[in-house]
Amino acid sequence: MNTRRRQSRLLAVVLLLCAACTPAPQAPLRVGTVPWPGYEPLFLARELGLFPAQRVHLVEYVTSAQSVRAFRNGAIDAIAASLEEALLFDELGHEPRVVLVFDASHGADCLMTRPEVAGLSALKGRRVGSEDSMLGLYMLNRALQETGLRREDVRLEFSPLETHVEAYQRGELDAVVTYEPYCQQLADVGARRLFDSKNIPGEVVDVLVVRQSVLEAHPEQVDALLRGWFAALAWTREHPQEGVRRMARRLDLDAGRFQETLSGLQLMGEHEQHAQLTGPRPRLYDSIERLGELLRHHQLLRKQPEASRLLDDGPLLRVSP
Repeated sequence: MNTRRRQSRLLAVVLLLCAACTPAPQAPLRVGTVPWPGYEPLFLARELGLFPAQRVHLVEYVTSAQSVRAFRNGAIDAIAASLEEALLFDELGHEPRVVLVFDASHGADCLMTRPEVAGLSALKGRRVGSEDSMLGLYMLNRALQETGLRREDVRLEFSPLETHVEAYQRGELDAVVTYEPYCQQLADVGARRLFDSKNIPGEVVDVLVVRQSVLEAHPEQVDALLRGWFAALAWTREHPQEGVRRMARRLDLDAGRFQETLSGLQLMGEHEQHAQLTGPRPRLYDSIERLGELLRHHQLLRKQPEASRLLDDGPLLRVSP
């Protein structure tokens, strides 16, 4: 009897030790996103099961300001953001690493104005609405720079993106700095496009930013997201109409409108990613240096960013050698 008891106790101890040695399941990579056509292949990948749910969790925010705040507060591990935001994270000491380029904007970011605003110089003294984000400030500064105006020359009013169309209709704003699909919504109520990212090619780029500590601790989760992105682009090339239909549905747009929006974006596949992130002189180096100089000129950054520290091509080279 005593022998059986000792054996039972020994077995219980062994089972406890085995349980203690079993690694706990990893939490998924929390990726912050906002409604933006260039990020929709991520959600298509999720819908099609192209990355495991236990590896990647897409966290949806309404505005860029919300997602930026979440990244800075540590509520998410990674963020889909503009390159301008990535430079700000770096200056604030959040150790961001750019591991993927989602898209380059060629008209999908815009400055919409009332028809009577004759030109950019006519914005002086006008009420301009913008989201409180680095990208919004950057777009406004670049537009004003075309005519020698400064940010102080306009009446800048920060408010959430989703309120801008109604504020414009009520006559509370003379111009709005925004992006698709809001550019189209403003055009539908009579606003006209006075300036957009076609005027500044290569300057508005959206990237995947991952915190360095997360990248070191959970590289397989980041790799899973990259594989899902490339798989979604490949699936869309094979099923273009269905891909557009599914992505448009999430943004509450019809397929034609969504396709029109995509015409203002270059979504980055594997070949483009290597040009942007790898090699002795990645293309993003030039973008980062040019943006750094412009942002410092407009007092949005204090120091010039180091491109070599910001970029990490490790995940891309693992997924797409």
